[in-house]
This record gives sequence, C-alpha cells and structure tokens, in this order.
Amino acid sequence: MFPLITISGEPYERGLQYGAAAASLIRHSIASYARLFAHRRGMDWEAVQCEALTYEPLLREIAPNVLAEMQGIAVGAGRTLAEIIALNVRTELLAGIGVGVHHPDAALALSRNRAAGVPEHTESAATSDLPVGDDGECTTAAAAPPATVHDEVWLAQTWDWQGDQRAACIVLRIDDPRFPSILTLTEAGMVAKIGLNQAGIAVGLNLLRSTTDGQRQGMPVHVLLRLMLQATDVMTARRLAKQIPAGGSSCITLASADGQLLAFELTPTGVAELLPHEGLLAHANHCLDATTAAGECALEPTSTSRERYGRAWTLLQESAGRIGLDVLQAILRDHEGAPRCICRHPDPRIAAVDRNESVCGVIIDLSHRTMHVAAHIPCQVPFVPVTL
Repeated sequence: MFPLITISGEPYERGLQYGAAAASLIRHSIASYARLFAHRRGMDWEAVQCEALTYEPLLREIAPNVLAEMQGIAVGAGRTLAEIIALNVRTELLAGIGVGVHHPDAALALSRNRAAGVPEHTESAATSDLPVGDDGECTTAAAAPPATVHDEVWLAQTWDWQGDQRAACIVLRIDDPRFPSILTLTEAGMVAKIGLNQAGIAVGLNLLRSTTDGQRQGMPVHVLLRLMLQATDVMTARRLAKQIPAGGSSCITLASADGQLLAFELTPTGVAELLPHEGLLAHANHCLDATTAAGECALEPTSTSRERYGRAWTLLQESAGRIGLDVLQAILRDHEGAPRCICRHPDPRIAAVDRNESVCGVIIDLSHRTMHVAAHIPCQVPFVPVTL
C-alpha cells in the first residue's frame, strides 16, 4: 500500500507536515520530471523552475491557500518553491508536446542537471527500436443508481503513467478547518489528483490532447482537482471547472454521493459537459463531445484510448443493475485485447521515460467515503480500503 500521510492545521503548517513526511518521495518526483522535461522539451531543471514560477501570480489569485501549502511543502522537504510549483503545473508546462518526442537537447539538459546535483534515477536505455510508449492513458468508469446493486455511487479508474512514479505515490488525507476533509491519491509534492471529500464529492482524471494546448498559461489541472475537492456541492465544483480556461486538455470526471455523475472535457477553448446514460459514465483519452473532438489532436498509432473506452463501456453495460466493488475491480483488471487493454503492463524493452503502465487502480465508494487502492498494476495486488 502507498504511504498514508495526514496533514492538518493552517495551509503553511499543513505544507510543512507534508514536505517533512514525504521529503524522499518528493525527491523521487523531481527525478522523474527533471528527466521528462529534458527528454520532451530539452529543458534542464533550473529552466523548468524559472518557467514554473510564472504561475505563482495565478496561483496567488485563484488558490492562495494552496500556494501557501506549496510554500510549506518546499520548506518541509528542503526544496525550492519553484520545484513544488513545477511538479503541480507539470501537465501545463508539457502541454502541446507530441507523444514520444525526444528533444535534440535532451542529453545536454540531463548533463546540466547532473552537474547541478538534480536528483536522477538510475536506469538502462531501451533495448530495441520499438515505438515509444503513449502518455497518460487512463481509463475511468463511474456508476450510480439505477446501475448499482445497492444504490451506491462509484468512481473508478486506472492511473496510467511512467512506472517509476509508483515509488512516489502517496495517499494524502487533508484536514482543513475551512473545507471538507479530503482523501487523495497523488504524487509526492503535488496537492491532489484522484480523490474524494467528506461532503461526498469525488474526482478522477484523464489526459486529452487538443491543437490549442500549451499556447497560453491556463488553469493547472492538478490545482483544479484540489479546488474541486474543497467543494461542498456539485454546483460549486462545476463553477470551478469553468472559472479559468485550461492550459492543456484533460477530462475530469465528477461524482457525488447523491448520485450525480458528470465528465468535464477541458480544453483551452472551452469546457464540454458529458452526462451519464442510465447511471453509467466512462472515459479514456479521446474527446467524446463533438465540439471538443473537432479540435483534438489525432490519436497516435500507439494510443489504446478507443479500445479501452469501448471495453469499459461494454463491461459497465453488461453489469448494469449489479455494479459494485467486485465489478469495478474486474473492469480495472481487464486484459481483453492485450496489450491494448485497460489493465496495462510495461514493456521492459522501452526506455523508462517512454514506458507507461497502469501504475495503480483506484475505486471510490462515495456512499461510504472510502477509497479502494491497488498500489501496483491492478491485476497483481489487492484493492485496499482507506476510509476518510
């Protein structure tokens, strides 16, 4: 199971607790993303920090409490504020970069990082000329009455990313006197990802790609997830999703304990809302709304998004009326069409920076405020319940 870290008190104090408890894991996150920025954008970690700091005024405006928490994380972990912001806006700083891009200055950036003492992973290069892996290919499945067996509400997903980042995953419990308590599965140093709150709001995340990504500064999606997890109702969460245009495209699936399901396809040009069908909702890594689909990037040949979405939707429909924890576990462990399947295994012949897999699986039971976490490839480990 991933480490469980509980933080409480005022924002800066929470950050200090978080940073101190996760210092070595935050170092691991920095190693992962310093490598990724070097390969994708040819940027050394110092340059990434400089660009990340341009987000500080926006964070101060839209989420001052979250920024104060980031400041505390930095001090507690012995890192710079710029490094913590960089982790939290890494999606936006990488937006608009194609799948499998290897920048010609990557080796130079990595050399500069090494000379500066930036954390790095020990790894071997690819052993073949296989196509590069795909980026962030997650699968989401949600269910509410009448589709569930005991009238419960569920939100489930795989988080597919570089397997190295499994070692930086944490379950973070946040007790804030001004907002509902939060339980979130996230990466060390980041303020939120997949999660739920005591008010009965849950969020999941899928990466999308549109032709307008990365052209201007926009709402950092991981900060938006945290703000939505501070909401007490769906109306507030919906308003937050539309507050500021995104810098890069993604889909946030929202579920509430009272049975509401919504998926927000967020792009720099707008937000599309997708509604459930008879209590069922699924998403992967391509746009389902006609308007957002018109502006999305063509899927790469390596993408498995359409297969995974179709399979998740089929399994949900086949189980309608009897969906519970067991059904959702089976969906996240499904290997139909392997290797282009929901439960994704790594190909060790591909270099670590390009090698993606199902890092973990998460199933959220809104009715009982419980998150079931498979802390590895979902078919290989049990789902462990963590109650808020």
